[in-house]
Amino acid sequence: MAGIEDLVRVFRGTENIPAAQRPLRWPDAGKYFTTNLDDAKWYAQRAKTLSGKVNYLDLTKEQFKKAKDLSKSRATRLGGEVIVDSDLLKKQKTDILRTIMARVGNLTPLAMKGLNIIASLPVATLTMVLQSTPANSDEANMQLEDFATLADENNLETEGIATLFEGHTDAN
Repeated sequence: MAGIEDLVRVFRGTENIPAAQRPLRWPDAGKYFTTNLDDAKWYAQRAKTLSGKVNYLDLTKEQFKKAKDLSKSRATRLGGEVIVDSDLLKKQKTDILRTIMARVGNLTPLAMKGLNIIASLPVATLTMVLQSTPANSDEANMQLEDFATLADENNLETEGIATLFEGHTDAN
């Protein structure tokens, strides 16, 4: 097995675009990868959809050399472009973080503004909103009368609360 230092990571950006909407020179889902991550992210967001993906493969030095040689047979090619064998395609994995970043790049300005607002909230506030607070042992078994007593002790308005619970028993 090759060590991490012996591997070369290559990337591929793809989008699910219906055939009728593709330009004439749109490369089909093939074997093209690149060492340039920015190119892969561009391919994952070029049609301005939210379906783009950034995949990667870790190739051994021999596999990388073979893939590089295959790409040299093309008349035009991008820098860092390699063409991998069909059997290697099954080993590609989705880079989740880079896929999210590619999709975020296609959000509308209004959606981006909303994400920026959410991102600016303090983490504690966001956590408080997203998590419920468990009841302590005293609160877990409280009955309607206990809530009424608590309200009286704290001078809270209780008129109308009783009508909400009228007809409810422990069996309901």
